[in-house]
Amino acid sequence: MSYEEVPTQFLPLGNLSFHILLALGAGESHGYAIGKEIERRSEGRLSPTTGSLYQALRRLGADGLIERAPDEPRISTDGRRQYFRLSELGRAVVRAEASRLHALVRLAAERDLYLMPSS
Repeated sequence: MSYEEVPTQFLPLGNLSFHILLALGAGESHGYAIGKEIERRSEGRLSPTTGSLYQALRRLGADGLIERAPDEPRISTDGRRQYFRLSELGRAVVRAEASRLHALVRLAAERDLYLMPSS
């Protein structure tokens, strides 16, 4: 990671970008599966359109947060699918964003604006 690629320069992440990076934290995936994972995890509250999803994927790729996964034989009947994965920088950025959000939730809890769930 170079000096210019400081993870905090990308913060705060937009909602869709954060969800995409979280989805790719589980491993490489293609756009359609990423969209379905976001929809599933958000219980349908976030259902990105194809256009917004692929625009976000292009932007995250241009920023160096995700990269195309190496070509290898895949179990897929659709050769047009592009697989993506988190880059090293992307992993650092999603960690920084999760830490930022965690600090905000802690502050809300300290001010009795959020009840922390019991474990």
